[in-house]
Amino acid sequence: MADDSPAAAPSPGSDELLRVVIESATDFAIFSMDPSGLVTGWNTGAERLLGYSETEMLGRSADAIFTPEDRVAGKAEEERRVATAEGRAIDERWQMRKNGDRFWASGLMMPLSAPGLGYVKILRDRTEQHHTEMRIRESEARFRLLATNIPQLVFRAQADGRRSWGSPQWIDFTGLSFEDSMGFGWLDAIHPEDRDATLAAWNDAAEIGEYYVEHRVRRATTGEYRWHQTRARPIQTGTDDRDVDWVGTMTDVHDLRELQGRQQILMAELQHRTRNLLAVTQAIAARTLRASASLDAFSTEFAGRLRALSRVQGLLARTDQGAIGLRELVWGEMEMHGDIEGRVTITGPTVTLTPTTAQTIGLALHELATNALKHGALAHDEGRLGIGWDVAATRPGYALVLDWCESGVALPHGRPRHAGYGSELIERALPYQLGAMTRLDFTADGVRCRITIPLRSANHG
Repeated sequence: MADDSPAAAPSPGSDELLRVVIESATDFAIFSMDPSGLVTGWNTGAERLLGYSETEMLGRSADAIFTPEDRVAGKAEEERRVATAEGRAIDERWQMRKNGDRFWASGLMMPLSAPGLGYVKILRDRTEQHHTEMRIRESEARFRLLATNIPQLVFRAQADGRRSWGSPQWIDFTGLSFEDSMGFGWLDAIHPEDRDATLAAWNDAAEIGEYYVEHRVRRATTGEYRWHQTRARPIQTGTDDRDVDWVGTMTDVHDLRELQGRQQILMAELQHRTRNLLAVTQAIAARTLRASASLDAFSTEFAGRLRALSRVQGLLARTDQGAIGLRELVWGEMEMHGDIEGRVTITGPTVTLTPTTAQTIGLALHELATNALKHGALAHDEGRLGIGWDVAATRPGYALVLDWCESGVALPHGRPRHAGYGSELIERALPYQLGAMTRLDFTADGVRCRITIPLRSANHG
């Protein structure tokens, strides 16, 4: 019975098979040359990549594909010499097509197995990859230039936080060497209490696309831990999507945090003082209203007391809510009541008062001065006023003794029948608010007042 199945194709010989393989490799330029560099074989891929036909290149020097400067430099001969000596020559360089265009080629030259037959060279176009790599290298150079010339501590890390690079600023600040900072070694510079939060932030970074944490970093020169704000983002570092590094900066925010803390304290203090000031204003209004015979009288008295309060607040503003000098407080009040030269004597050592004490004393001085202007020493040409103070040692510390002494005034002996706001402030408010001892006398020669206030030190109350 006849066999109708198609006849099997004859198997090519090994030389023929090799020729087919070489001709099919159209993405690669594959050609052979004799020991002097003359082309003896030229595949389709070489024709496509270099632009020369096989007819044009057979018997011609393969040096034609080198750039003029490389031919002058003898690079083609050197490549053949290395291939002979080492069994292969790997080549990465610019090469030329027939039309003069240059492309970046990755080549491999090997001597043929039989001695004296020459060489085979395999070449492929890597121009696009070369440009990409150049851009990455240029970007890396710009990054290094920037990273080493800014005040922040700059680093590169993997997605889990393992460091792969640290800037010179990091090394100088922490004292950790480049090698000691690699991997998770950089954590040695982080405050022990902040390390868990530092690593936890890396666990969240991949999901949200950004790393952020505030933690304390040890300064090598002083051993001090300073607050830093650390941020990092992923960047592409190669042609593969998996080539990703995290680049970050660590910015010293220690002074800023202290400033913010101080600002919060000041805001709380401002709110506290504002509430107190409103309470004082409300109390002054209520007491002035009770002691006033008419709305006109109320308006005059209340406005004067508000001005006195305002003067103290002005002093506080100029001293940034700090201590106020008693002499400045006394002069500020007395100068508001006209020409006092020759009629008022002010003596006493340097003493500073807290804002609360200054505010209350300022109001008391205003009441005494207003009374003196209406009825006492400042209302008569022959009247005289002496304001003096001293610091006395007491148990357990010190006390400010402030004296107000009027003279040359004819006053009815004894107190007024109705105690006014000033008397109430001096005899009741000062003891209650400042723990003061007060004495207020209305003598035939004028008003005498002594106020004794506890001090925190020999010159500060």
